[in-house]
Amino acid sequence: MRTLLLFFDGIGIGRDDPETNPFAAAGVRRLAPLAGRKPDDGCAFRPLDATLGVPGLPQSATGQTTLLTGVNAARLAGRHLPGVPGPSLRRLLEGDSLFSRLVTGGRRPTFANAYTPGHLEAKRPRWSASTRMVRASGVPFRMLDEEGRRGEALFHDWAGDTPWSRSLNAPVHDARHAAGILARLVEQNDLVFYEYFLTDIAGHRGAPEARLLQARRAEDLVDAAVDALDLSRSRLVVVSDHGNLEESHHDLHTLNPAPLLAWGASAADLVSRVASFEDLTPKLGSDITGVTP
Repeated sequence: MRTLLLFFDGIGIGRDDPETNPFAAAGVRRLAPLAGRKPDDGCAFRPLDATLGVPGLPQSATGQTTLLTGVNAARLAGRHLPGVPGPSLRRLLEGDSLFSRLVTGGRRPTFANAYTPGHLEAKRPRWSASTRMVRASGVPFRMLDEEGRRGEALFHDWAGDTPWSRSLNAPVHDARHAAGILARLVEQNDLVFYEYFLTDIAGHRGAPEARLLQARRAEDLVDAAVDALDLSRSRLVVVSDHGNLEESHHDLHTLNPAPLLAWGASAADLVSRVASFEDLTPKLGSDITGVTP
């Protein structure tokens, strides 16, 4: 089952309150559950417990590692860990991850994000869980000055909103063009994974306008991807690691559930079988390889 997996950092299921929830203020349709509303037609939806059964506010390193390995990283560490994965979590990501399962099963995963050599070759790298996973799997990275400029990858800031994007002269896309790039990659690969983390940054640092902009960015990309994919033979899956952006009256992560949303072929079946963060990798892996874990 060809799958586009969109990961948005820091988006949770909030209340239907435009005063405090940018997703409610943005009038989202595809991401309606994040605004406390019912999912749109054709969308399979399930809330996932982002706390992983561990006290404290959910954090990125443990949440993302759990999603990408199927191992409860917060429980393993004894607490939620922020930022990038440390040594114990790296071992998980460099072992039995979603990408390594697909490669071992003879399938073709790809990471759609466009990288720079400076990030990958840093002496003291601050690599996300996804970067660690892809690097260990042997799947090649897509580079900004190669695949990115050929329209075969997306920079993390596909809309060109940040100074970093402008300093690199990264290609700027509207949502339809960005989704078209991802849809073409789906035609060539069994799994296409794209990570977007400006949603979490806006939740931590953003003024109300920046929060609203990022809620709209997420909605626009998902909406365009639903339209761009051939959902009769592929599917779109959207997931996050924890809440943040959906509560604009503070700058912390939240205890809100994280969303799992899917559209297309076998979408409802997948969502019905993913009851926790730990389920995502084994269920996606078995669906795509045809091998039951």
